[in-house]
Amino acid sequence: MPHLVELAAQFAHRPVTIVSIDSGERSEAASDLLDEHHVRHPVLNDEGREVFGDYGVAGVPTTVIIDHAGRLMFRHVGFSPGMEERFAREIETLLGWIEEA
Repeated sequence: MPHLVELAAQFAHRPVTIVSIDSGERSEAASDLLDEHHVRHPVLNDEGREVFGDYGVAGVPTTVIIDHAGRLMFRHVGFSPGMEERFAREIETLLGWIEEA
């Protein structure tokens, strides 16, 4: 979660929105974790797992990077140190494609 907070800050002045999605009712522990990491980006609840289905989420965490039309451009299952740099490069790539269009 901290890596998403950092990405949201890094791209705050660019046409990028970071959104996290819960897979059900948020527990008190999960709410505490969001507060602890100062999460300010939207955290939505996908109780019916419709978004999970739309983007083929089979494992948690899954990070998807979608374009402005909602198309899946990049998907990552799991997380390891350094992946936030890869996410940033992929976001920059996507922004470059949009700017070229």
